[in-house]
Amino acid sequence: MRTWSPARIFLVCASVAGAVLTLPATANAAEPEPALVHASPMNECKLNVRAGTDVGSTLLTTLTCDNYTTCTHAGDTPCGPYVTGGVYTCVDGDNKSVTDNRWAEVAWRAPQKSYIAVSCAAFRQ
Repeated sequence: MRTWSPARIFLVCASVAGAVLTLPATANAAEPEPALVHASPMNECKLNVRAGTDVGSTLLTTLTCDNYTTCTHAGDTPCGPYVTGGVYTCVDGDNKSVTDNRWAEVAWRAPQKSYIAVSCAAFRQ
């Protein structure tokens, strides 16, 4: 029968733990990253971030074409799923005037909810 010293047991355990800790994390690899959102040039580089899903909600900040915030959700559609709220009008990516009621939740004042008008925004993955 072979006996192991406490030092040898420690070295074996440390080696196994080290190997486990250096393995790549694969559970999160399949999850998409949330998109970044900013204003589009078609709307004079202005995109309002609001405390609610209508144009009468408190204005928290105005994003430009140069500053971004992060979408709260990640999925097949940028910042989706969207929330149905109040109606707004702006210029979309095709440079056409649109009226829409889709809002996306963004992480501007986490944990408080913040929203942007989807049709007025530009997204970056």
